[in-house]
Amino acid sequence: MQRPWMPMYWANYFGDTKHLSRGQHGAYLLLIGHYWVHGSLPDDDQQLAMITGSTPEEWRIDKPVLQAFFFDGWHHKRVEAEMRRTMDRITKAREHGQKGGQISAFNRSKENWQRQRLK
Repeated sequence: MQRPWMPMYWANYFGDTKHLSRGQHGAYLLLIGHYWVHGSLPDDDQQLAMITGSTPEEWRIDKPVLQAFFFDGWHHKRVEAEMRRTMDRITKAREHGQKGGQISAFNRSKENWQRQRLK
C-alpha cells in the first residue's frame, strides 16, 4: 500500500527529541520514513545501520538512544497509529467512490430509460 505523505507533528517531535544529537535526529527521521514507506523496520542491526546511513560503530552508539522511541523491537506507536488512520481514510474514500459510481450509473440508466420513453 502506497502512502505518499505522512502527517508530521513537529511540536510533539521536538518535545520528544531535544536530547538527540544532529546525527541522531537524521537517523530517527530516516527510521520513521522507512517505517512509513515499508510498513515496518527490520530487526537487524546491519540493515538498520544502512537505513540510517550509519557506520556500524555509529549505529552501536546511537541504537540504544533511538530504540527508546520504539517498542517491541522496532515498532513505533505514532507511525502505527497514523498508518491505521491513513488506511481507514483510504478504505472510506474507496467505499464512497464506489457508492458514487453506483449512483452515477443508476442515474445514467434512469435518464436513458426516460429518454427512451419520451421517443
